[in-house]
Amino acid sequence: MEIVILGSGTATPSLERNSSGLIIKTQKLWMAVDMGPGVMRRICEAEMDYKRIDAILITHFHPDHVADLVHLLFASNYEYGPARREPFTLIGPRGLEQFYDNLVRAYGSWIVPQGGRLIKKEMNAEAADTMQLAGLTIRSVPAAHSFPSLSYRVDADGVSVTISGDTDVSDRLTELASGSDVFICECSLPDALKVSGHLIPAEAGRIAAGARVGKLVLTHFYPPCDEVDVVAQASAVFSGEIIKAQDLMVIQV
Repeated sequence: MEIVILGSGTATPSLERNSSGLIIKTQKLWMAVDMGPGVMRRICEAEMDYKRIDAILITHFHPDHVADLVHLLFASNYEYGPARREPFTLIGPRGLEQFYDNLVRAYGSWIVPQGGRLIKKEMNAEAADTMQLAGLTIRSVPAAHSFPSLSYRVDADGVSVTISGDTDVSDRLTELASGSDVFICECSLPDALKVSGHLIPAEAGRIAAGARVGKLVLTHFYPPCDEVDVVAQASAVFSGEIIKAQDLMVIQV
């Protein structure tokens, strides 16, 4: 498994940190997690082909996590060179169908992938859920953020990665991440600037320690996180490897 960070930032515009997004490459498929504004450009900068994306997981519907979904859908109808004919799957919390329908009402049929190539699947927004996709296991739990929001775990190629999405402290997230090889966890602000609905480094570290994960990757940084040592703050409570995400970083699992 290989993970490519496409956006380690938030809604705050930044040249260094794009809004949320990453790609998980497995032996069976490529899976994007969130499509914040600028993710499509980051895909190009990473020298990847967006047409290779087989599935998109959406954690929640805030613009910094979904704005480039429209770009991807639109681009799927204007492919040059070898065109993708295989279907791709859009996965998100319950309410995804309505969200997609609203996008189509706003943008028209231009963003409806031709040939019925888009498959939409909703996951339970109020309880743990599981689905299988091309031999991968995708698990989700509700996140402690705006409703509906999900955290995901992907098990593939004999390894596992958990993605917190935006969330506050949650026992469900600790259970979901239990034993994960990699835990990609939001860390919006330093310890001194805690806000409801988001995590600080010490909280991310405690969740990682409680889940006994192999590696903690901190991401989703507002600008103050680049003014202090958030890795040191997390390491005060988690003794394992901690990585501060950067855009275009590649993590091998």
